[in-house]
Amino acid sequence: MLAVAIALGAAAPAHAAWPVCVQRTTPVRTGLSETGRTAEGRLLTLGLRSRAMGRQKVDVLLPRSYDRSGRTRYPVLYLLHGAGGDRRDWVDDLGLRELVGRMRLIVVMPDGSERDPRRNGGYSDWFGLEAGAAGRAPAWESFHVRELVPFIDRRFPTLAGPAGHAVAGISMGGGGAVKYAAAFPGTFGYAASLSGSLDPSIDRRNPSCKAGDPDEHEVVWRDNSPTALAGNLRGVRLFVRSGDGTPGPFDPASAPSDPVEAVIWRTRLATEAGAHVMAERFAAEIRRQRVGGLDLRFYRGSHSRPYWRRELAQALRWLDAQLRRPPRRRRSFTVASARESFSAWGWTFRARRRVREFAYVRVGHGRLTVRGSGRLDVTTPGRRRFSISLGRSHTRDQTRFTPAAIRAWRRVSVRLR
Repeated sequence: MLAVAIALGAAAPAHAAWPVCVQRTTPVRTGLSETGRTAEGRLLTLGLRSRAMGRQKVDVLLPRSYDRSGRTRYPVLYLLHGAGGDRRDWVDDLGLRELVGRMRLIVVMPDGSERDPRRNGGYSDWFGLEAGAAGRAPAWESFHVRELVPFIDRRFPTLAGPAGHAVAGISMGGGGAVKYAAAFPGTFGYAASLSGSLDPSIDRRNPSCKAGDPDEHEVVWRDNSPTALAGNLRGVRLFVRSGDGTPGPFDPASAPSDPVEAVIWRTRLATEAGAHVMAERFAAEIRRQRVGGLDLRFYRGSHSRPYWRRELAQALRWLDAQLRRPPRRRRSFTVASARESFSAWGWTFRARRRVREFAYVRVGHGRLTVRGSGRLDVTTPGRRRFSISLGRSHTRDQTRFTPAAIRAWRRVSVRLR
């Protein structure tokens, strides 16, 4: 569930006291191998060994009448569960087999969180761990996008690229789905959020080291926010659904008499009201940046499974229609990223700087334009490599993000042959 209760109107601080976080100091290592698989009809469970996240299991639902020869190529849908859930939620609780029906679609369902609620996954590569904590910081984003997506494309007859990659999720997973599409433009052509956490800046009441202290590391928060990264979503088809936090057809019209049930009722409504506010903010940013491609609807209802099953069925019908006219790979694009390494529409970039800040990149009309500091190593879709010097690295992490705040940053434009 989202951990936000805006609808209650409680007088709460902007965020609670944050733990002392020890920042990750080495890059996430990637590499995925299969250790075994089991089959339950057309539902496969893959055992995997991930360099980013250790031993993992992933469920894969194959289409009916699946062509095992490899001659038929299938689009792939990645489904991301909500907080407190796991990969089995889709089949066991939401009836995925029936909802998918006869769609010619491979569905991939990974885990995205640990059982320890203090290490709730968040679909991100964590900033670090609490001081004194054992183990390594989770790297869910690298596991899902940098390891699992190419692994599935190698092991199954998929329709690779944005035309054949879709991602969707519920609650925490809805935010993760849209964040993945925004953080890696050109990887997913379609993204769907059901009651999703689309603006983490609203939800700062659960201290963890997932993105660090927002007062000190807002750049990390923004780099993991679907709303802050909305400008990267040009070319992605978007499906967003949320309840408004008022009782709907699957809720009691008023608080139940049982005290425990009454608390659950209020919490579900308040949580969905928070998701509604996030969706409105996300949609406003999509409109402000003229991104387009957004199918947005709200409904009366709470943060609960009956609504997600209904909306998942709609999302699958929406995706089925979108796949008949897939998006094209973009030759012109803009992307903003504070990651050390990032990709967009077949291009890859590696920033070499001493601080955490955004690189602002524009490709189009025969030119590549970058604003930032340090050096940016570039690899084109045709595998040409070159570097752009942006002067000395800044000495402090970025704290201001408006166009006026970065106007004095060095801007370099190069001609592309």
